[in-house]
Amino acid sequence: MRRLLSLTAMVALTTLGGCNGKPALPEAPDAMRAAGYSRAPQIIEVAQAGSNVFVVTGQTIPDARVRFGYGGNRAIGVTSDSKGRFRAELPAGPQGGLYDLSTEDGGRLMYAEGRLFIPPLAPHKAVLMRAGSPSLALFNDDTEVAVLDYDAAGALAISGRVAPSAAVEVILNGDIWRTTSDDRGYYNATTQIEPPLKTETPNSLTLVVGEKQIKRDFTDVLPADNEDAISRVGEGWRVAWKLPGGGMQTTLVF
Repeated sequence: MRRLLSLTAMVALTTLGGCNGKPALPEAPDAMRAAGYSRAPQIIEVAQAGSNVFVVTGQTIPDARVRFGYGGNRAIGVTSDSKGRFRAELPAGPQGGLYDLSTEDGGRLMYAEGRLFIPPLAPHKAVLMRAGSPSLALFNDDTEVAVLDYDAAGALAISGRVAPSAAVEVILNGDIWRTTSDDRGYYNATTQIEPPLKTETPNSLTLVVGEKQIKRDFTDVLPADNEDAISRVGEGWRVAWKLPGGGMQTTLVF
C-alpha cells in the first residue's frame, strides 16, 4: 500500500535541504566590495575541448585570482578581467573532473556554492554539488530527474526540471511525496531512504507530473572509503565525495 507523506515534515528530519530553483547571479558593486563583501565565483559555461580538456567560463569580482583545485593538491589558477569574467582550461580524466573553485580577494578565499563535477564528454550535464543540500544541474534543463543526492543517514534529495508551477508527485519505494516546481520549472524534493549499506540496494522512483510519469530506478550504496570516487552507473554517473566537515555525500547525475 502506498503512503502519502508530508514533504515539509520530512525535510525537517533530513540533512539534505534546499530551496527550489536556480540561484541568480548576485550583483557586487565596488561599494559592496569596499564594505567587505565579495562575490563567490559563478559558473557561466562549460565546454569540452578535445577528449581531455574542459573549458570553464564564469564570473566573480574584477581582477581577482581564481583557483580550481583538483586531484588532491593540484590546482590551476587564472585571473578575472576588469569585468570579473574568467576562463580556465581544466584537465579532464576518463571519469570527467571534480574541482574545488574559489576566488582570492584581499587574502580571503571565497568558495563557490559547491564542488564542480563535469562528466566526461558531457559538459552540458555539469553539476554543482552542495554539501547537505540538493545539487544544482547547471545546464541540464531538459531532464525531469537530473540529480539525486544521498548521505550515510539516508537523507535523499531529488532535483530536475518539469513544466513551470507544476504539481510534482514523487513516488519512492511505494511512498509518496508532493511538491511544486517554480515558475521556471525547477523543483527539488527531499525525502528519506533506509541508510545505505556496503552492498547496493535497489530503489524504485517514479515522478508524476500531470498525466506524465517518469521512472528513474537507482541503487544506493555506502562509499568504499572516505575518498572522492567517480563511477559510471547505467546512463549516468555516481560521485562519492568528501564533505568539508567530514563524512561523505553521494551524487547521482543523469
